[in-house]
Amino acid sequence: MDNEYLTWLQNDFEDSPFWKHMGISMDYLSEGEARIKMPVSQNQMNCNQYLHGGAITSLLDSIMGVTIRSSRDVKVATISFNSHFVAPVKDGVLYATANVVHSGKRILPMESKVIDDQGRLIATASAAFTFLKK
Repeated sequence: MDNEYLTWLQNDFEDSPFWKHMGISMDYLSEGEARIKMPVSQNQMNCNQYLHGGAITSLLDSIMGVTIRSSRDVKVATISFNSHFVAPVKDGVLYATANVVHSGKRILPMESKVIDDQGRLIATASAAFTFLKK
């Protein structure tokens, strides 16, 4: 992928209303590799005053989509998703990365993880994506 496409891709994701709402931004982006980050904020807390699992799941899902699209000019949709929460979060900044498990023609299995700003594993996920028709 050329730099023009990667710049466009970063802007496309960062301009999304959902990413803006969650405070998600690109931390690193190159062909086939990406890292996103999200500062933990009070409006993302559950009733126990820990980061809501949905916020973490959003990071896990988002990074897989970004990673796929950083190496192919395609649109994708999540068709299955399985998450594992490892540690609770109250504050700080979270970082997410992902990798392709197998490069299929129609289905793309992925894995992702979220760590905090201390390097502590927060959650992992495995998912499958399908390519959308243009």
